[in-house]
Amino acid sequence: MSALSLLLLACFVLCACTRTAAYGVTTLRMGVAPKPSGIANTKEGKTIIVERTKKLLASSNIVLSLPFEKVTKEQIDMLKKEIPKVAKASVVKNTLFKKAAIGTKFEVINDKLRGETLYFFIPEGESKPTYAGLERWLKEVKRTDPEFAPQIAVMENTLYTGASIKSVVNLPTKKELITKIAQGIKAVPTKVARGVKEVPSKLGRAIAAIKEQKEKQA
Repeated sequence: MSALSLLLLACFVLCACTRTAAYGVTTLRMGVAPKPSGIANTKEGKTIIVERTKKLLASSNIVLSLPFEKVTKEQIDMLKKEIPKVAKASVVKNTLFKKAAIGTKFEVINDKLRGETLYFFIPEGESKPTYAGLERWLKEVKRTDPEFAPQIAVMENTLYTGASIKSVVNLPTKKELITKIAQGIKAVPTKVARGVKEVPSKLGRAIAAIKEQKEKQA
């Protein structure tokens, strides 16, 4: 291959990599994606963002929104270290998020979106560690005022705000519920067997008491 061919190939690869990164196809380490760039102003870029957001919604059990104004790059890096790898977080323009949420179990959030928002896309079983990591981060970066707190949580097209957010993210997972049910079912035969075993003893004591009463009357 000639030097000119190699140079052209290198330019093509460089352009392709730059294009992929620019359109936000990849997700940063620890699941935190960068802020929206200029691509959100192009038709092609908007389509890519909406489709990417749809995929994130499809894989989520809970979606959590957090005000994101005045968050620095250093603070973003700190957040990456706090949330689980399987949980994704991304800043998406509200208009594009609304399009992605239409027809999903998170559509109820659309009427509540305000300002620059960081969305957490949390899969089943990861809401507790994700929220705990978020709380640690908020304290660490001194964003503890109510205006910086999580604003909305959505699960199964039900919207939660205020104190109810912490309650819903700490609900037992399906696995935990199944385990509790299995333990309850397992305990039933033991209780029944214990009750059956006690019946003859109780019956024997009752017969003996009746016999003793009759002997006294005689």
